[in-house]
Amino acid sequence: MFIVQIGSYPQSRDHVRGGVEASVFGLAQEQSHDHEVHVFDIPRIGGTNGVEHDGEVIVHRFCNNGKNNVSSSRQVNAIVQEVHALNPDVCHIHGTGLFSWQMYKAVKELKLKAVVTVHGLIRVEKRNMLRKGFTFKRFVQFVYQGFVEKRFLSSLRVAIVDTEYVRKMVNSYPICRKPEMYVVPQGIAEKYFSLHCSVDSRMFLSVGAIGERKGHLITLKAFEQLRQNGMNAKLVIVGTIANQEYYDRLRNAIDQSSCKEEVVLLSDLSDGELKKLYESAHVFVLHSEEESQGIVFAEAMATGMPVVSTLVGGIPFVVSHDGNGLLSEYGNVDRFVRNMELLLNDAGVWKRMSEDAISAVDKYHWSYIRNEVMKVYKKVVEEKAE
Repeated sequence: MFIVQIGSYPQSRDHVRGGVEASVFGLAQEQSHDHEVHVFDIPRIGGTNGVEHDGEVIVHRFCNNGKNNVSSSRQVNAIVQEVHALNPDVCHIHGTGLFSWQMYKAVKELKLKAVVTVHGLIRVEKRNMLRKGFTFKRFVQFVYQGFVEKRFLSSLRVAIVDTEYVRKMVNSYPICRKPEMYVVPQGIAEKYFSLHCSVDSRMFLSVGAIGERKGHLITLKAFEQLRQNGMNAKLVIVGTIANQEYYDRLRNAIDQSSCKEEVVLLSDLSDGELKKLYESAHVFVLHSEEESQGIVFAEAMATGMPVVSTLVGGIPFVVSHDGNGLLSEYGNVDRFVRNMELLLNDAGVWKRMSEDAISAVDKYHWSYIRNEVMKVYKKVVEEKAE
């Protein structure tokens, strides 16, 4: 099958960001073993136009000459012309933003087959930001981006979602016609299955884009409380900088913390550097406010690390409370601290949850996910052929 993926693709294999980028990269590489795969990367500010080979995957790059991501839409016509010339069997579009919607409409006008993966809902994320504090900018983003997403979802016939949580949220969306949805999780790189976390270190690892949604400031607060309780431990926070203002606040909070010597903040690490941290860590912690799935949880579980996180979004569909981790309500710092302490101090509980974590990650192999996605492609192609 000739497949075109449309979504964010890494600039380098050594720096694969999480979320959509990791998903597009992992799926495209796995599909390329027995299918022809082209990926059209979302136009990047300061990028260049060109075509390159990444293994068996052919990557098409485009430059965004504007000042923000909305300007990517100016390249839609150029991208669609190249896609049309390739005439693929199926186009797989990722995300529900403006660029993805415009690409979907253009592809459908050309009578090409299309599948969309819904990587969480923009409306939910922007609503949460608005609830934290009203600003005119946040209000405009909530209204406009929510409108775009609503129109996009209402036009879909078939969609892939990564958890039952996302399926439920799409079904609750105020649209008349709901798409036919298939639940297929986002996978993790094969390297994580060969890593082994530390069985006796006292290091907490928190991996996630540095932004308010990941709750790093609350994780820091919990760690400070754990240290005040007399626990000897270390916290390492790692992630790409998604919000510079939040990163600066986090950096300042660490500098002023009573346990700043035991907290490390790192950004934009190479795969090799991140691998060493996973092998040195004992427990994975992330006080997320919202996740559609949370690829980092599966990555940690593959190394045998139990997870301490929150009862929000799609996390309970990945992390089983008292199974492969411990979950608490978002904002409940005391419970979060107790969960951290339990896994730090009780070797028996840690071992049981570590074993459960490893046994729960088989469905995150890209080989399994590739097969599930190909079933969706086949259905779409056959329906169009009728």
